[in-house]
Amino acid sequence: MSGCSAGVNNAISAVTPLPPTADAPTAPTQPPTSTASAAQETAPTATPAPTPTPLDLNLPAGSALASARATDIATRPTPRNPMSFDEFPVKLRFDEFYDGYNVRTGLILSDKLLSLDGQPVVIEGYMAPPLKAELDWFVLTRIQLAYCPFCSTAADWPDDIALVYLADSTMRPTDRPMRLYGTLEVGPSIDPETGMLSLVRIYADKLELL
Repeated sequence: MSGCSAGVNNAISAVTPLPPTADAPTAPTQPPTSTASAAQETAPTATPAPTPTPLDLNLPAGSALASARATDIATRPTPRNPMSFDEFPVKLRFDEFYDGYNVRTGLILSDKLLSLDGQPVVIEGYMAPPLKAELDWFVLTRIQLAYCPFCSTAADWPDDIALVYLADSTMRPTDRPMRLYGTLEVGPSIDPETGMLSLVRIYADKLELL
């Protein structure tokens, strides 16, 4: 028994431990750093660009008128039932502008209004409070208003106003009633100075305060 025990002990002590392998890590591995996170941390914060404004209330005098007139000539509508007139200028009232309302297309331009497109008219009304002091255009209304009705779509356009362009001059605001002589133009058009959409425009030749 004692001989067997000694042989076992000698065999165990003679075992040589294996050397460490080359693949074994020698130090704990650090987790990889996220490139996207690092970029977000180091990238400078972008400054938001200012919102551009599409409107300019200081265009050279006559610029808005010339642009609007060119659009009117190019897009002249055709009346359903053309009307003829014996003499000019034709007297026009606000309640003669439209023949009703369509839920899809909006106000229906009257035959009288369409027949007078490009023709001289005379109309009476009031100047709506303007957007600037020296005016080469303004909104003519049937009754006095406390604000200027600004319209961005045809659906916004009231049935008792007209956009007026002054041909060769400017004027100061007034709250007096006026009689206006000029050329009528109808159909949707966007004013290049204000961005306002209009359905009825008058290019004024003469204006009388009443």
